Order: sequence, then structure tokens, then C-alpha cells
Amino acid sequence: MIDINLIRNNPELVRTALVNRQKDPSLLDSVIQLDANYKNVLVKTEELRASQNALSKTFKGKPTPEQISQSSKIKEQLKAIEQELKDLEVKRNDLLAEIPNIPADDVPIGKDDTDNQVMKTVGEKPVFDFEPKDHVELGEALDILDVKKAGQISGSRFGYFKAQGAVLEMAVMQYAFMKLIKKGFVGMVPPAMVKSQSEWNCGYASNKNLFNAYYSSPEDDLVFISSSEHSVVPYHTDEILDSSKFPIKYVNYSPCFRRESGTYGKDTRGLFRVHFFNKVEMNIFTLPDYEISDAMCLEMLSIEEEIMQDLGLHYQVMKACTGDLPQPNRRMYDTNCWFPGQNAYRETHSCSNCGDYQARRLNTRVKINGENKLVHILNATVITDRAVLAIIENHQQQDGSIKIPSVLVPFTGFDTIKAP
Repeated sequence: MIDINLIRNNPELVRTALVNRQKDPSLLDSVIQLDANYKNVLVKTEELRASQNALSKTFKGKPTPEQISQSSKIKEQLKAIEQELKDLEVKRNDLLAEIPNIPADDVPIGKDDTDNQVMKTVGEKPVFDFEPKDHVELGEALDILDVKKAGQISGSRFGYFKAQGAVLEMAVMQYAFMKLIKKGFVGMVPPAMVKSQSEWNCGYASNKNLFNAYYSSPEDDLVFISSSEHSVVPYHTDEILDSSKFPIKYVNYSPCFRRESGTYGKDTRGLFRVHFFNKVEMNIFTLPDYEISDAMCLEMLSIEEEIMQDLGLHYQVMKACTGDLPQPNRRMYDTNCWFPGQNAYRETHSCSNCGDYQARRLNTRVKINGENKLVHILNATVITDRAVLAIIENHQQQDGSIKIPSVLVPFTGFDTIKAP
């Protein structure tokens, strides 16, 4: 969540950010009004407390009946006004939580992902002397993917990786995970569910694509994670971290769950946009300096690119516009891989700097020169199932087989997937 002092000191910056993010700027007006009410009641509260303190100083020995009566009256007034102050603070903060992070100055202004900007294009599109197939057709022919059976058992937007497809899936995850371990990241296999408060603390208050119904019963108070970020970023909740240990780098493996609400009719074929998938992710905590955290964001992006190049995939790096930024993000880069079977670039990775937006709710701080300051938090994709689909489509051969990238062979034990 953003700092309330930013709204107090520079409301027009926040208003402009809301407009650029395609959000209703009247939300800001509501926060400003509630904050004004809060400050007025706070003044009255402090005046009553001062009166109470002044009265107590007049007591000399046993208080008089008049003093007791006056003290009781102030206590009753204080009890009522402190509750009013608390209620106003809750209402103000609930609205404040809906205001997204302020985009960095160089983030392009746009309405949605169609306004994202191409930063660079790496590699060449594969050239085939035959009509390339998509991952569904290839997967069915090789008996390594099964969408139809998943539809019968689980419904739409699910699929099976099977046989050598399942081995390839696990190989991709293990390769990516170990690559980051060798780069000094600390490995994590976190819980796939978190408490609703932990989910809220991550800053996705308006995310409608989560499986955010309670698991089993309301008493369990559990939410399925849509990314390991949602259980790893809260790992340091209410902690004061040692600045000498920064940056703190985690690489996580987890299943991910998403409702994909509002996407019906979009990417419905195959396993590209599904309710469940596997993911390896980076989460990094840096010192609270945008020069440091933005540089780290580019470092994470370079790791994503290294992986794409290892896998022999052609891609574009996109700078996300204001209208495409998730709520906590200050900036985001997307990596879009070429899918020849679909004749289109499709997103396989993202890389984001959230600044101190998440840390404010999580109360994750670092001590610098004796002062506790909110840390900066970043997240980035290392790999997901989409990379498996990209490998299938980009490395297909004329005979319908799939050539396995050499970096994966030690994990698969085979270099080609052929028809059974």
C-alpha cells in the first residue's frame, strides 16, 4: 500500500497515477475526505488526553468528588472518541489499500497490454519447411499431453502432462530451480495456501483471478496461492532484517491456482491459460533505494533471458504500460516467446519491482544507520509450464518429433520425443 503521507503531500501525483492506470480517481477523493475526518478526530482525541493528564496533576492526595466526576466524564468521552478514531482509520486504510502503486517515471502510459512497448527482440523465428503445429496437436499425436481427458475429469482449462511430456515438465522445473541455486539463490518449496490476511498483505486487493474462496470451510481461513510470491514474500512479515545480508534472494517452486475470471473466450485452446500450473519464481528483498531495486529488476530480467536462450527460444522483451501493471508494481517487464504453432508472441515471463508497496502491509523492514525502513520487494518468473509448450512448438521436427534442448537432456535422459 502507498504511504498516506504521499497523498497528504502530493495528491496530484497519486491522481495522475490513478488516471494513467485506468482507475477511478474519485477513490483518491474518498481517501482524502476520510483522512481529513481522521485528523480532526485525532486532534480532539489528543485534546481530551491532554485534559485528562492536566486533571490528574491537580490531584493532591485523595481526589475530590468533583475531580472524580470530571475524570469519569473525560474517560467516557475518550472511550467514545478513540473508537471513532479507530473506525475512521480502518475505513481510510481499507480505501487506501485499493490505490495501486505509483508507476516509475519511465513506464509508458497506456490502457492495457496492447500499449506495452517492445524493448528488444532476441534471436530469430524458427524456419520450417512444413506447416508447424501447435502444442495441442503435437502433444496429442505424441501422447504427451491430454486436454480432452482433463476436461472430462476437471473441466475446462486443465490438462495432463504424461509420459515423456511429464518428464519434460519436471526436467524444465528442475533445470530452472538448480540454475538459480547455482547463482546463490536460497531454495524454497513454500505452502500452496496462505491465510487470507497474508494474501491481503501481498497487495493484490483487486485481483479477481485468485481462487480466493475459503478452502474446506471458513474456519480454515486459507487461500490458494496464485504464485509462490504469495507465500514467500510474507515470510519476513513483521521482521527487521539485517542490512548486511542484502539482497536476500529466494528461488521457489510451487503449484499455482488461478480462476482466470473474465478470460473465457481468450486463449481457450490447449494449456496456455489454465486454472492450475507449476512455476519456479524469484523473490528478492533489497535495500530501500530505487536505484538499487530497479537495477536488481534488470538483473532478474537478464536471468530470464539467459534461460530463454538456453532453451533456444526466440523472444521479445516488453516494457509494460501503466494500464497493464498489477496493483503492487512500480514497473514490470514481460518476456513474450514466439509460438510458431499459433503464429504469435505469447507471454512466458514477467519481472516486477514493487518498491515498498508490499513491505508496508507486511511490516518488513531493515535497520539502516539506526533507523528502521521498509524494504523493497521484487518478483520474477523463472519458468512455468508455458516454457514446456514453447519447447514443444519451437523444436518440433518434420516427422512430428520434438528435439529436446541440450541443457535439459541431463534432466530428461532423452534428447528427442518421438511418437509411441
